Amino acid sequence: MRNTFPAPLLWLGALLASLLLLAAAPAQATTLSTGYDTSCSVSNDWVAQCWGAVPLARTSSAGIADLRAGKGFNCALRKDETVSCWGSMGSLSFGPATADTPGQAIAGVRQATQLAVGATHACALSGAVVYCWGDGSRGQRGAPVSATPSAQASYAEGLYDVTRVAAGNGSTCAVKRDGSVWCYGTGSPQLTAPGGMAPAPGTGTRVPGIGDAVDVALFDGHACVLRKTGAIACWGSNAQGELGTPASATPVTAPVEVQGLGGAAKAVAVGPGYSCAVLTDGTVKCWGGNAGAQLGIGYHRDSAAPETGNVLGITDATAISTGATHACAVLDGGYVNCWGTGIGRGDGLCDTAGAYYPGVQYSHPTSNLAACFSRVSATPYAVQDLGPLADANMVLDWAEASLPRTFPPQFNLPSLPGRIGNYLVRAYPGNTYLAVNGHGTPHLMYLGPDSGGQLRDLGRLAHWARQARASQPVTPPISNSLQLQHVSVNVDFFGKSSQTSCNNLYVWFMVSPTPGHTLPAGFKPTSIRLLKGDTYVDVPNVTEESQYTPSPDVYRGRASGCPATIIRGDADVELVLYFTIDGQAGQVRARAKVLETS
Repeated sequence: MRNTFPAPLLWLGALLASLLLLAAAPAQATTLSTGYDTSCSVSNDWVAQCWGAVPLARTSSAGIADLRAGKGFNCALRKDETVSCWGSMGSLSFGPATADTPGQAIAGVRQATQLAVGATHACALSGAVVYCWGDGSRGQRGAPVSATPSAQASYAEGLYDVTRVAAGNGSTCAVKRDGSVWCYGTGSPQLTAPGGMAPAPGTGTRVPGIGDAVDVALFDGHACVLRKTGAIACWGSNAQGELGTPASATPVTAPVEVQGLGGAAKAVAVGPGYSCAVLTDGTVKCWGGNAGAQLGIGYHRDSAAPETGNVLGITDATAISTGATHACAVLDGGYVNCWGTGIGRGDGLCDTAGAYYPGVQYSHPTSNLAACFSRVSATPYAVQDLGPLADANMVLDWAEASLPRTFPPQFNLPSLPGRIGNYLVRAYPGNTYLAVNGHGTPHLMYLGPDSGGQLRDLGRLAHWARQARASQPVTPPISNSLQLQHVSVNVDFFGKSSQTSCNNLYVWFMVSPTPGHTLPAGFKPTSIRLLKGDTYVDVPNVTEESQYTPSPDVYRGRASGCPATIIRGDADVELVLYFTIDGQAGQVRARAKVLETS
C-alpha cells in the first residue's frame, strides 16, 4: 500500500507541507514495566498507572517518574530522585499507594537515576553505585549474605562504576562503564566462576567474553546482554530455546550470541522461557517458549516447543518489557500494546474478537487473531487509556476542520467506554471513510471514490498526530520574551533506561527573560526536541535542576530521554524547548552541539 493521497486530498498534502515549516510537537513518551502479575506505565506528562494484581489508579499528582513491577509489589522512582514501594516483597510488606503518595519511602536511597526490581528484592542506581533492599539470602544484594530481608537499602559491595542495573529471581546484574557485566546471587541464571567453581554467595562474577555491553536483562532462568554492535548474547536455561540457539536441557554458563535476529537490536527483555528484542527498524522479534502466546506471532501451542518470529503488526516500537506470561511494547506516539496470557491486564483491556494490522497477512486460525479467549491474545492489542484513541480523534477532527468539503463533520458514534475497537471509523457522504486501526502500530486509512475501492494506507498515526499538534498556534509574544542559553547536549552510549536499551540523551539548559521582560509566573517546560535536517529526537522528562537556588528570573533545567532515533556526537542541532504558561503553549529555540560519551 502506498503512502500517497488520493486526488481530493492533495490540498491536505499541501497543508502538511506548510505545517512542516513548524516544529512538530513531541510525541508522548512512555516508560513501561511488565512483572509477574502487574504492568505499570508512566507518560511524559507524569501520568502513572499500574494494572493487574497490584494496581495503581491513574495519577499525575504523586510525583512519579518511573514505575517497576515486581512479584506482588511495585516500586516508584519519584521526580525528586527518591524511591518508594508498595505491596508485598516476599515477607516484607510496604504501605499502600494512593493517588498522592506512592507507597512507603525506601530509606538509604537518594539521587536515584534508575530502578530495577526482581522477584523479592529491588535495586536503585545512584551516581554510579548500586543500592539494594529486600531479600538477600541468595547473595543478590552482595556481601554479607543475610537471611533477614531489609526494607532499608544498602550498598551492594562491588557494584560501583555502574551504568545499568537489572534484577531477577535471586540475582542482580550490572553493566559497568568499561562494558563488562557483573552478576551477584545464586539465583538463576548462574555463571561459572574462574576455575570452574560456582561463585560464592554474595560474590560477584564477571560475565565471560563481554566487554562491550550497553544493557543487561534478566528475569527468571536466563539473562541477555545487548552489545554495542546491536548483537544480543544470552546465557542460562535454554530448555525452550530462549537463548536464541537450539533448545537443550543443559543450562549454558557463558553467553552465546542469538542467531537470526534479522537486524541490529536497540532493546532487549527476557521473561521465563522466552526473550524479545526491539530492532532498529522498530519491529519486535521474540523467541523461546510460546505456550501462553507470549511471543505475539499470531498463534500459540500447548507444548513448550521453541518458536520464533516477529510480533505481528508492530513496526515502530521504542521499548519492550516482558513479564511472566505476557509482554508489552511502547510504540512511537506513546501507545502501549500487549500480548500473551492475561495476567496483569485488568478489565476491559482486551475485548475485541479480531484485529486488523495494516500490511500484515497471516493464515493462522481466526480464533487467535488478537482474541482474548481465556484471556489469551496471540497478537498485540492496545491497552486501555494508553491506546491511539485520543490521537485518532484529534487527527480526524483536524482533517474535518482542514477539509470540510471532503470530510464534513458527521454524527459518528463514539467508541464504547473501556473498549478499543479494531477500527475507529468516521463515515462521510459519497461512501467516503477515514479510519485508524486500534491495535498494533496505528495507521490512518482512507476509503473513498478516489481510492479505487481499496483501503488506502496514509501512513502511521504518530506522524499525523505530530502534524496535527504542529498546527496548533503558538504565542509569539510569550516566546519572544524568553531566551534559551547555556545549552549542553550529551549522548551516552553506556547510559540505558531501565529494562530498555537505547542511547540516553541528556540536555541541560537555562531560560531567562530578554531585556525589558521578566520570567512569567507559571512558566513550565514540557519537552524538548532536537532537529537536524529531516531527523528529529524527542527528549521528554524535563525537570528543574535542584542543585541551584530557585531564582524568579532564571529557570535552570535538564531533560533526559531514550530516543528511538540516534543523533551522533559532534552534530550541530537546533534545540526547541516547548513550554506552557497558564495553559498557553510556546516554544523557544537555540543552536547546540551534541557531545558523545563512549
